[in-house]
Amino acid sequence: MRPTPAEIVEGLEYNLRADLMPELESPWAKRIAGNMLWALEHLKQRLTEEHALAVEENADLRAVLVSASSARGGNAQLADALEGIDLAPGEAREWPAPEELTDENARLRTVVDAIVEAFPADRDAAAEELWREILGYIARQTDRDGTLIEVTPG
Repeated sequence: MRPTPAEIVEGLEYNLRADLMPELESPWAKRIAGNMLWALEHLKQRLTEEHALAVEENADLRAVLVSASSARGGNAQLADALEGIDLAPGEAREWPAPEELTDENARLRTVVDAIVEAFPADRDAAAEELWREILGYIARQTDRDGTLIEVTPG
C-alpha cells in the first residue's frame, strides 16, 4: 500500500527540514524541531526493524523458558516462577500483529524476571547452565535493543 509508513515518515522529515525549520527563529524551536527529526528517523528505523527483532526476541525468551523448565528439577522456587506459563507453541503465523508480539514479550519477560528473582543461591550444574543461558539472553536482548537506538540526533 502506498504511501508506506516509511514514506510517510520521510515526507514528514522533508517538510519539517525544508519547510518549517527555515522559518523557525528561536534556538529553542530549532532544537525542538531537531528532536522531532531525530524521533521521526528513529520511528522509521523501528518500522523497518522492530517486527523481526520482536519475533526473534520472543523465540529467544521461549528457549530460555524451555531450558528453565528442564533445569528446575526439585527447586520449588523455579517451579513457582514457571507455574502457569504455557510453553506450547501458539498458532504459527508468518506475521503476527505488533500488539500480539508486545503482549507475548511482556508475558515471557515477566516469567524470566520471576526466574531470576527466584534463582537458588546453591546451584547445581543444570542451574548454572540455565544461569549462563539467561545471561546470554540478556546480552542478545541488549544487542537487539541497541539496533533500535543507534540513530543519533542530527
